[in-house]
Amino acid sequence: MTVATRLSFPRWYRSARMVQRNLLVYKHGWMVIFSGFFEPVFYLFSIGLGLGALIADVEGMSYAAFVAPGLLAASCLNGAITDGCFNIFFKLHFQKTYDGILATPMRVADVAFGETLWAVARGAIYAAGFLIVMFVLGVVTGRHVLLSPLALLAFPAAVLSAAAFSSIGVCITTFIRRVEDFDFVIGLGVTPMFLFSGTFFPLSRIPAPVRQLVELLPLYHAVALLRALTTGLVTGGLLAHLVYLVVVGVGAFMLAVWRLERALVK
Repeated sequence: MTVATRLSFPRWYRSARMVQRNLLVYKHGWMVIFSGFFEPVFYLFSIGLGLGALIADVEGMSYAAFVAPGLLAASCLNGAITDGCFNIFFKLHFQKTYDGILATPMRVADVAFGETLWAVARGAIYAAGFLIVMFVLGVVTGRHVLLSPLALLAFPAAVLSAAAFSSIGVCITTFIRRVEDFDFVIGLGVTPMFLFSGTFFPLSRIPAPVRQLVELLPLYHAVALLRALTTGLVTGGLLAHLVYLVVVGVGAFMLAVWRLERALVK
């Protein structure tokens, strides 16, 4: 059967089986899922509160309130990249998991969508936990980091961000051929985005040419979207951030399915 005849849209009831499979796999290793949640939390306490005590207000708010939504976006990125990139790579090239799955009525699009849903779920868990930490931190210390009722919309916005990151992660995985290639993904992709996407400082502090380059990065749009909702500083650019994440996420997913079809369908 040719690639052209097997291309199809994902069917949710089939993709749900992939989510079910991952739940069974992690049944006795659930702590692995939560391990990636703690890194942004540690950043929040050490930089947001510790270093923040030495920094004057940033854009009219405390440094902790400024940096927290950026770390929330990074938390979504951590969850999405872990399952959307690393785990899929090993299933694809070492465990050969998908070879057996595709011998069933499942198709590549069903598998890709199911794995993306699982990565989104992990990112959503991280986002929910981080938002709870942000709320409790404000209550306990009196230094609130959720400054607006619009923060209630931060969770669905974080899930949307995780969906875009997950699709990008799955897409990147289709280009990776060796384990060593992850050094480029993390060292030249994830880490620079984390440091320079407005997570720790306003982009107005960097030169215009560099700022324009940063504004092309997906993490920047996630950070800007979540910061607008948690602080209440909503502008007309909010819709642009939403559209960017949707378009990039859908485009990355479609490219990932096409490349997986070429790799898996014989």
